[in-house]
Amino acid sequence: MLRRAAAIHYTTAEERRLAEDSLQLARGVVIPLGIETEHLQTRESSSVFRRQHPVVDHAPYVLVLSRIHPKKGLELLLETFLDLVRQPRFKQWKLVVAGEGDARYVTSLRRQVQESGSNDHVLFSGWLADREKISALQDAALLALPSYQENFGVCIAEALACGVPVLVSRHVNLAREIEAAGAGWIAAMEPDDFREKLAQALEMKEERARRGEAGREFVDRFLKWPTVAADLITLYRSLIEA
Repeated sequence: MLRRAAAIHYTTAEERRLAEDSLQLARGVVIPLGIETEHLQTRESSSVFRRQHPVVDHAPYVLVLSRIHPKKGLELLLETFLDLVRQPRFKQWKLVVAGEGDARYVTSLRRQVQESGSNDHVLFSGWLADREKISALQDAALLALPSYQENFGVCIAEALACGVPVLVSRHVNLAREIEAAGAGWIAAMEPDDFREKLAQALEMKEERARRGEAGREFVDRFLKWPTVAADLITLYRSLIEA
């Protein structure tokens, strides 16, 4: 069926490469997922998220906004983050894990935090929706998604739309585009490199601002629905007329 298709739609260049290399497919077209940006780029006067979670207070925080699943690489993120916050220069930072997943797996992550003795630095907020989710994104200093495999990552696009830079693994298929846009940090899924990239992101406030703005420009140029819809219309029209 795939080999007879007039075109195969991929959302990233890496997704196309992986599929074509492994399945010997042709006629691939890359058009990213689109997102609505107006609600993400309209800020409220005060943070709904911080009001709902006063433990965060005014601290800068790294946000995970995702289904909580082993493929998301959260053990590595927790390990490296908890190492860093033992250092005086990073002691003000928090990590917010926003999402839901298998109860036993979430319990294992909580245990990892408890055994580190750094409970005050990590908040498992549960699932966030609507205004609270947008507020958490807008207030974050960094969004992290250290997945072992990720086709696109809508939360990445949403964070970039808010002007929030990202730290992702090389296994996130959008990593090449993020790197080319200068919109974040790309790390290998091993402790030393991930810790180094995370430390850079936490320490370099001006660089976070610069990369966050680059991410917003990337979204405005490539991921807004009018742009994506126009590309899809062009694709379908070319197939119909062929």
